[in-house]
Amino acid sequence: MIRFENVSKRLGGKVVLDEIDYEIRANETFVIVGASGAGKSVSLKHMVRLLTPDQGRVLIGDDCVSTARGTKLDEIRNRFGFLFQGAALMQWLNVADNIGLPLRMKTDLSDEEIDKRVREKLEMVNLGDAFEKHPGELSGGMRKRVGLARAIINDPEIILYDEPTSGLDPVTSRTIDRLIDRLRTELGVTSVVVTHDLHSALAIGSRIAMLHDGKIVEVSPPEEFVKSQNKFVQGFLEAQYITTKGDWEDGNRS
Repeated sequence: MIRFENVSKRLGGKVVLDEIDYEIRANETFVIVGASGAGKSVSLKHMVRLLTPDQGRVLIGDDCVSTARGTKLDEIRNRFGFLFQGAALMQWLNVADNIGLPLRMKTDLSDEEIDKRVREKLEMVNLGDAFEKHPGELSGGMRKRVGLARAIINDPEIILYDEPTSGLDPVTSRTIDRLIDRLRTELGVTSVVVTHDLHSALAIGSRIAMLHDGKIVEVSPPEEFVKSQNKFVQGFLEAQYITTKGDWEDGNRS
């Protein structure tokens, strides 16, 4: 589904991605973890060509997004939905207009059809009563869910999540985790999640990749990730007080 082939990227003179290779499978939840500045969000931006590799290429299916231009690039980007770290809602628009904005910009659908689709997506994220509210009236978790409804308004094949639980309390974070997992199942999408929250990664990930100093140092399912002998993985686990024992071992992941 998504392949990074020998991808390197420098930003501000610093190597952020250093000849990385990995493949994300269709319909899985692939989670990228690592410390701040490790290159997690930079990886996401390469998938939709907000950044272009200095070396190597990124493939979306059979298409090379790294060299795509014009209509072809638009076609590739239309396969994605993107949940931004801060939800990126427009404060002067209500919830319905925030979610419906991509449809108004890219389609000729009537206002009635757009409103119908917006209501459907709001129901999917359990916010059916928020149609006319404004972002300032919503909690952090609710704003994330509105951002997610907007991300899926075009029925994408792939959803990119940039720190979906950042700034949320543990209970709300787990609610977002369950929602990500449910949408993957119900919509049949491929999910790519960037996070520093290992509790979230272990709860939702099919596989977890760790970036350290621009290198992929581990790619494995959660039950193997927590047992990794890599010193950087172990340090990251210990910093979040995670041991090899957890719900993921018993098949009880959210």
